[in-house]
Amino acid sequence: MVFTTHYPILLDSTLMRRDQVWFTEKSPGGATHLYPLTDYQPRKDEALAKGYLAGRYGAIPFMPEGLKL
Repeated sequence: MVFTTHYPILLDSTLMRRDQVWFTEKSPGGATHLYPLTDYQPRKDEALAKGYLAGRYGAIPFMPEGLKL
């Protein structure tokens, strides 16, 4: 099963294992690159949603002005 979302709150180690989280990123040419969170080897206690929103794992999110997590 493939599940896609733009809701970073689901990046919680109590909900999903790290090997279940994959990111996508568009190249300037429009191609999509798919890669797993495990490529970054985050610490067990790391706040994944916070790291994602900070751009730590690539796939940098676009956040409209004034919207906070």
